[in-house]
Amino acid sequence: MKFTSGSDALGYASAATNNSRSTLVSTTSDLDPEQQPLLSKKFRRTPLPKRQLAIICLARLAEPIAYTQIFPYINQMVEELRLTDNPANIGFYSGLVDGLFSFAQLCMMFHWASLSGRKPVIISGLIGVCIGSACFGLSKNLWHVLLFRAMAGLLSGNSAILKSIIGEITDETNQARAYPLESVTWATGCVLGPLIGGNLSHPAERYPSLFGNVEFLKHHPYFLPCAVSSSITFCSMLVAIFFLKETLPSKVSTLKDKIVGENTIKQYTATTETAAVKEPVYTAKQILSIPQIRSLMGVSFLLSFLHISWDAVFVLFAYTRSPLGGLQRTPAEIASFLSTTGVLGMLLSIVAFPALQQRFDTLPLYRACMALWPVVFILFSATSFIARWTVGSETGVGVSVMAIIWILVSMILILGRIATMGFAADMLLINKAAPNQRSLGATFGLAQMTGSFARALGPAFVNSLFAFSIDHQILKGQFVWLVMFTIGVGGFMATRRLR
Repeated sequence: MKFTSGSDALGYASAATNNSRSTLVSTTSDLDPEQQPLLSKKFRRTPLPKRQLAIICLARLAEPIAYTQIFPYINQMVEELRLTDNPANIGFYSGLVDGLFSFAQLCMMFHWASLSGRKPVIISGLIGVCIGSACFGLSKNLWHVLLFRAMAGLLSGNSAILKSIIGEITDETNQARAYPLESVTWATGCVLGPLIGGNLSHPAERYPSLFGNVEFLKHHPYFLPCAVSSSITFCSMLVAIFFLKETLPSKVSTLKDKIVGENTIKQYTATTETAAVKEPVYTAKQILSIPQIRSLMGVSFLLSFLHISWDAVFVLFAYTRSPLGGLQRTPAEIASFLSTTGVLGMLLSIVAFPALQQRFDTLPLYRACMALWPVVFILFSATSFIARWTVGSETGVGVSVMAIIWILVSMILILGRIATMGFAADMLLINKAAPNQRSLGATFGLAQMTGSFARALGPAFVNSLFAFSIDHQILKGQFVWLVMFTIGVGGFMATRRLR
């Protein structure tokens, strides 16, 4: 079928998508009435495919653990590699390492998303993350650190594919419950990753009774957290190999069945796969010609940029010495901060988001989440100012001042976690805007490329800006927070273009 641009293309896209999804609802209604839940006549909610969603979540868990487990110790690692003698410049190098994973992922994301078959891509991505993480722990110089961090990113295209799978095994009646699970899994990884990295780095010094005599761990103090991360990824890979089902429409049509809830229904396949084969496959240029998708990609970039910048700069801010405006915390303490609020992020995605989305709808909730980012960076500025002021205080730091600092730190972390509910809203809007089911993987691939570019740019940008602001005392070290506040305002304003 010839592609037409503009509103005609968008209208066809919506019709094609709604047609395949409505088939799912009508098919499930043809089942034996005794097997159907008691639902209102106006709204029939399709049961969630719980087994496959559990496997998807386990596969998704590997990436955030591998990505975040280096956060508590990366600044200490850079310092021990003796790349710079100036503590203010540590941020330049840690930002480079933090962002390289996402930059490498960006280079291959659309390629992985466009391949024929979901399952092979998931498995290959898990293998790459597994090997890359283990080798990262063996690194003894900057080039090894960069090489293995990049390798893990190049071979990991799982995020876009897993989002596509969720879209293919759900419909509009249950997606508001299914997509937040992806965010919950990411939040879970953001809890486990820092705990692993912060508590298992330098094990020979931290746990001398267990590892004090292990020379290997003395020479490779960061191998143990990387090995634990790789082991989790390896387990995820085994589960995916044996239990994950293929969901790509062109592949499923040869399998005779389709997952709907916990049931296997042959009638659904016969109907929807015929429709799916007839749907056109949109190119990246054609997908981006849809105005709503272009607007969503822009907001997705800003959301990912603000989130990863918040994550990276908080770690650097917490590690930086107090005279420079930081909190001067240890890797273990930083891990505790990140993991504690990560639990809050999980609860928000599981409990709060579905209720808020049903009450206020997706787009208003998305805007509210984006509006929190400017507030977060104002709080960074206030905390930094007070921390620096207390160092020069001749009377010492009172209990009340320290209480104010920790209240501000708590607000930074809590509001940041609330703002991350925007990712679930973002996925719902992208899924809705996709031209059709056959182009769902490519659409999420473009969205993930956008996010990967933001995650590659964010850490290097914000950490370098943090170091530059402190080193040159621009606005007394506050320049970084002014810039990030401005970007946060821009992110909120960009949501006004969405419809």
